[in-house]
Amino acid sequence: MKDFLTDENFKHITNFDNQLLPYKIFETEIANGRPDTLFHWHPELEISYIYEGTAQYHIDYDYFNSQSGDIILVRPNGMHSIHPIDYKTQKAETLLFHLDMVGYSLLDQTSLRYLQPLQNSSFKLVPCIKQGMSGYDAIKSCLFTIFDIYHRQGRHFELLLKAKLQELLYLLYFHQYVLYKHSNDMYRKNEKIRELIDYIHQHYQEELSIECLAKFIGYSKTHFMTVFKQHTGISCTEFIIQFRLSKACDLLVNSIKPILEISTEVGFNNLSNFNRQFKRYYRMTPSHYRKTIKKTS
Repeated sequence: MKDFLTDENFKHITNFDNQLLPYKIFETEIANGRPDTLFHWHPELEISYIYEGTAQYHIDYDYFNSQSGDIILVRPNGMHSIHPIDYKTQKAETLLFHLDMVGYSLLDQTSLRYLQPLQNSSFKLVPCIKQGMSGYDAIKSCLFTIFDIYHRQGRHFELLLKAKLQELLYLLYFHQYVLYKHSNDMYRKNEKIRELIDYIHQHYQEELSIECLAKFIGYSKTHFMTVFKQHTGISCTEFIIQFRLSKACDLLVNSIKPILEISTEVGFNNLSNFNRQFKRYYRMTPSHYRKTIKKTS
């Protein structure tokens, strides 16, 4: 996770350099199976350009493997995750900005018609724009201009930045990459899954049964399993395992705690199960992972 992001459960809070200019631009690189970014969300709109490589994206109900040249879109408050594919690399540059940058808080026609429905989840974004799709060249050019404005930060750059962000949104609307989202029922289910993920974040070290989690959000066990997989693409059991393993990876790299202690701390009931699950996901033992990552670093 970037050093300007903090976790409030699975909601990422962005620490902007200037709260009156709520935007960030940063480069990311996936290498050696890290980072493995689990489901999270934030109130900002996120747009990434993939320079090279590939990774697996899951954005709301869509999941796909990125390719060089892709433009990846994540709506405000959209649940999304990014996972390495084996040990392949990916390099990308990302724009993160709150719609306040372009007038979301103003009560005018532009805000009411375009910005507030996008911020409040009535609209969604097409998750991936590929080369050859409508408006690709214009959107890429506008995004690259925004990157350049950020890196140069010349005189009065704030005015030009705001104008280009508005142009970027115009292009997304004009080429129909902003769509009506979903029914109220789907929105309510999405909110329940967010609450559940927050609960898992706070209690992952404890025993978490499917029956307990289903009861937490008021669903039957069968309905719960169906809804969770529909919204995340994986079973709840697999999600808990992935989250516990991600916590274990952080401890393996950033502490000298014994592996048995780490296994217990992240919620596994025995060491053999921890080793088996770790090897299934990372294709190496925890001790080998610790040595490999520290050597690479």
